[in-house]
Amino acid sequence: MRKVLVFALVVFSAPAFGQSLEPGEWEFTSTMTSPMIPKPQTGTFRHCIKKEDADSPERWMGQQNQQSDCKVKVTKKSADGVSWEMSCPKSNMTGTGTARIGRGTMQSEMSMSGDMQGRKFEMNTKMSGKRLGACKT
Repeated sequence: MRKVLVFALVVFSAPAFGQSLEPGEWEFTSTMTSPMIPKPQTGTFRHCIKKEDADSPERWMGQQNQQSDCKVKVTKKSADGVSWEMSCPKSNMTGTGTARIGRGTMQSEMSMSGDMQGRKFEMNTKMSGKRLGACKT
């Protein structure tokens, strides 16, 4: 579930506003907290974002996006940011989030809640991304 949420966060935070991620090698670090887990969980991953895919995370996230039933509704846009609401009916989750993209950087926050196997849960995820340079081919 954590992997789906992290990928959903990247997928839905990047393209929804005027500025897109710059093409190149990106490194994303996410930290998830929840009363259900004893300590924050942090993960880092890298992606090569091609020029033709910079505005379309569905393309650069590939198969990961197909695993998610999440739908996003943008609630506010600005030149450097976006706010959204997210609903994942099959996963029984809902959430809200915000993101900002700057030159070579991205920061986002998302709060999710839902019901998993009869237990209510809440989690918060903060993510930062930075462009490392040209893609390593």
